[in-house]
Amino acid sequence: MDVTEYKEDKPNKHWSDMTQPLHVYKYSNVYDKNYYKLLKDTVQSHLDRPNKLTYLTHRTSFTHNDKRHHIISHKQNTREQEVIYDLTAEKGWWNQTSDTVVDWSWDTLKNSIHPIFYHHINYFKDKEPIDQNWVPHRLHLNYLPYQSYLHTHVDMADQFFNTPTCKTARARSLTFYLHDHVRDCGGELYSLSGYIYEPKQNEAISINGNCAVHGVNSNMSKDKKPRLAFTVRWAHKDDLYLPGSPEKSMWSIDFPT
Repeated sequence: MDVTEYKEDKPNKHWSDMTQPLHVYKYSNVYDKNYYKLLKDTVQSHLDRPNKLTYLTHRTSFTHNDKRHHIISHKQNTREQEVIYDLTAEKGWWNQTSDTVVDWSWDTLKNSIHPIFYHHINYFKDKEPIDQNWVPHRLHLNYLPYQSYLHTHVDMADQFFNTPTCKTARARSLTFYLHDHVRDCGGELYSLSGYIYEPKQNEAISINGNCAVHGVNSNMSKDKKPRLAFTVRWAHKDDLYLPGSPEKSMWSIDFPT
């Protein structure tokens, strides 16, 4: 596997007070031919299932002081998305601390997800800039239909971090691609400062997606097929909000009136 690094000099002028420069690691020729085919077939088999819904968290809410509070939405920038796992949605997540979350996460994943996906995240856990202190807290399949695009955005959400904002946390989005880019057919990842990435199958990129504005332009593939990829969200254990108990989490929340 070949690794190259790119970092913008400064963020886009319009967003410079809220974001950071895009920082990219590109991993080329990740797997051998046989393993890559096995991984791609596994992803395709998940997408071919009749039910492609992500976790049904769009109705998740709770009552506090006689008020209903909405927790999270499953909609992801209007695109179809299937979540393979989300550790933050597991009951045991809120019982963890920075000292326990790494071991708990790997134990949970080893016993709950497809071995192919487990092998994939395990393969990247010691690839720069990721190390043993990072947690692969979410994996989802990306499905970008013909003529669809992913508008400019940042990844992840503030409620999972103990930093001042999500944008100051050490977090990465690692996307693995299952198709080759075709010139003039869209599907490129871009930053507002001018970075363009043209996808290539069996290649992955890691970006500081929680703090660098990015998007994907319209998929205008000539065969009208979807753009396929999948993303693992990683975060440093010391930057995660881990109260050690759900009760402690509830007690610490100061709800607006």
